[in-house]
Amino acid sequence: MIVRAGVDDRDILAATGVRIQLVFVLVFALGAGLAGIAGVVGGTFQSLSPGEDTRFLLASLVVVIVGGMGSIPGAALGAVIIGLAEQLGSVYIPTYAIVVTFLIMVLVLALRPQGLLARR
Repeated sequence: MIVRAGVDDRDILAATGVRIQLVFVLVFALGAGLAGIAGVVGGTFQSLSPGEDTRFLLASLVVVIVGGMGSIPGAALGAVIIGLAEQLGSVYIPTYAIVVTFLIMVLVLALRPQGLLARR
C-alpha cells in the first residue's frame, strides 16, 4: 500500500513521515533480486548457449503479433497458442516445428492483421 500511495501522491506520503525514496530503492532492489533468481533458476533447466537470446526475442515478437499490440490478454492468449504449437510441433513434426509457429503468425496476419484480441 505504501508503494501504491507513493506512486499516486509522493508529497502527501512524505508528509506522513515515510521515506519514499528508501521505499522505492528497496522495491527496485527486491525486483532486481527476484529477476536474478529467476535467471539462475531458468538457466538451470534450460540449455543456454550463444544465440539463445535471438530465439527468445523471436518467440516474444511472434507472441505479440499473434495476440495484438497493446493487449495483455491477447499476449497471454498468443503465448499459450505459440507455446502449445512449439511443443506439439516438436513432438509430432520435430523437423518443421518452427514452421508451425510462423504458420500460425501468417494465418493471424492474413485473417486478422491487428491480432487476436487487439482493439481497433
